[in-house]
Amino acid sequence: MGTVTGNCPRACDECGWEEAGGREGCRARFEEYLARDFSDARYFRSHRLLVDSYCLQHPDQYCRSAKSLAAHLVELCRVLEAGAGAAAGPDRLRRWLDGAREIDKPALPRWRGSTTIGDLPGDAEPGVWAAAVRAWAQATWAAYADLQPLARAWLAAASGR
Repeated sequence: MGTVTGNCPRACDECGWEEAGGREGCRARFEEYLARDFSDARYFRSHRLLVDSYCLQHPDQYCRSAKSLAAHLVELCRVLEAGAGAAAGPDRLRRWLDGAREIDKPALPRWRGSTTIGDLPGDAEPGVWAAAVRAWAQATWAAYADLQPLARAWLAAASGR
């Protein structure tokens, strides 16, 4: 279903999805899934995983600052490791990141996971969709293995531990 230019599909320059039609096509697919999340609660159950995985695979757009990186990385940690719900994030994290808090932005991995948004079964029923989004999130989390200890530390700080 990828967008093509001439006879040759263009890959997304951030996540590597080969059939994306470039960064624009990748973003269009993301927006399509976001719209479905907000129009159907059965799909919204995976909303945080969808958003955070996409943002971490597209850091030039969505993780420009250390705070935005922390928000997305901590959310994956919170859902995948702490078993939190995947629909919406906690107010504590938002409050922790608000204001004049200074955190350093670490170097990001060049490779951002074996699965991209292009691998998701867009027409899947909600249960299959949720499992696919979780698998994508796990692949993205694995790609950020070097930053997982930092994500855990940020989560502890945001939780007041």
